[in-house]
Amino acid sequence: MSLKEEKAALRKEIRKQRRALDPVERKKWDSTIEKKVLELDEYRKADTVFCFVSYGGEPETRGILSDCFASGKRLVVPRCKEQGEMDAVVIASMDDLKEGMYGILEPSEGLPTVEFEEIDFAVVPALAFTPNGERLGQGGGYYDRFMARTGAFTCGVCYGCFVLNEVPTEEFDRRVDFVICE
Repeated sequence: MSLKEEKAALRKEIRKQRRALDPVERKKWDSTIEKKVLELDEYRKADTVFCFVSYGGEPETRGILSDCFASGKRLVVPRCKEQGEMDAVVIASMDDLKEGMYGILEPSEGLPTVEFEEIDFAVVPALAFTPNGERLGQGGGYYDRFMARTGAFTCGVCYGCFVLNEVPTEEFDRRVDFVICE
């Protein structure tokens, strides 16, 4: 089996397992993950925070987004473009989001963007992580390209059952600085 096929098979299996998770347990886990992110020194010291808007079984990030608004941090969220590229777009409230590419909530057109280099702290999704921060993403390369260009402290979030001893990686795959699970 090629590396590409291995990644595809693992993605399919993890998506299946994610759909089978107990929603009551997930809600508890989401709360614990959120609390742990908000307690990180790197997060508390950050002026500009990049955070994905959760979708499709990912850990819930709305509490992190709300904390950014409440604490006066500049919050930027991704807006997907073509060929695995994305913009980091400043939002002032959840009302600035609309359904975008892949059905994910994204910032409306016309909002300001920031350069990836301006971001201090980034919350990064994945289907799975290893304890040392290697990640198995959705397969589009969006976050690998982002992490290659930012100097931000990167924090991966996922459920503990998806922290694996190893995930198949290629030379362009980027790891996060820290992984948080429940």
